[in-house]
Amino acid sequence: MRTLIKRTLSGLVFIILMIAGLLVHPLGYAVLMSCCVGIMFVEFYRMTLGDQNKMGQVFGFFSGILLFLATYIIGRYGFEAARFWLLALLVPITAVWVSVLYNRGKDSFRNAAFLFLPLLYIALPFSIFNFLAFNPLGMFQGIYLLALFIILWASDIGGYLIGMAFGQKNGHKLFPSISPKKSWEGFFGSLVFSQGIAFALFKLDMMPFAWYHCVLLALIICIFGVIGDLTESGMKRYFGVKDTGSIMPGHGGLLDRFDGALISFPIAIAYILFVFYI
Repeated sequence: MRTLIKRTLSGLVFIILMIAGLLVHPLGYAVLMSCCVGIMFVEFYRMTLGDQNKMGQVFGFFSGILLFLATYIIGRYGFEAARFWLLALLVPITAVWVSVLYNRGKDSFRNAAFLFLPLLYIALPFSIFNFLAFNPLGMFQGIYLLALFIILWASDIGGYLIGMAFGQKNGHKLFPSISPKKSWEGFFGSLVFSQGIAFALFKLDMMPFAWYHCVLLALIICIFGVIGDLTESGMKRYFGVKDTGSIMPGHGGLLDRFDGALISFPIAIAYILFVFYI
């Protein structure tokens, strides 16, 4: 019971912070997302590198933050205003390579992959968020990004509830070599919940698209969200960790919360931008 209470409370705090950051003010959004990127970098490096090449980890951390902030400036003020941020990004990235050269560990160059991987896996997806959070005129429209999160959360809830009810004992395993608890029943529960919430958001005018585009977006988020979840589960299994962190009691780390968004949202946002360019 205490675990359930902790899980519920930490989940509520997370949702409240996300809603506030995505609706109140663009600066609040920038602070919230920058913190999320930084925390996930720390979690990733702790899981993959531990104490190896700490200096490289520091420079990698700042590279991720700068990449997000540069695209935030591009989205809000235009490319011209972000050119110095983009130039500044070259400094920590170069410093990462220098740290690899000076690192005397026998696996220093193999570990260099883990120094740079979160730039693609974490910072780049969050940077793409900025191109939906701001329209071409630089106006903040975090409500659209929030709508994607609501669909993803509904997908997770549907997968959990239906999976627990029908997939745990006699269900059909989805990907047992990576995540033994995930079932096809849970996957179809995710599909149903995500579609239902997407239609509700369409009716509430939180998604300014035709209903069939909302259906396709929910399908993208559900399918690629599951792929993102399995990808992170595979990494945790490879490195022998249960959770990537402990910042959210009962849930684990932020990587455990954003795993589905890291792969599904860039694809969903690319779809939105190519079809509508809102």
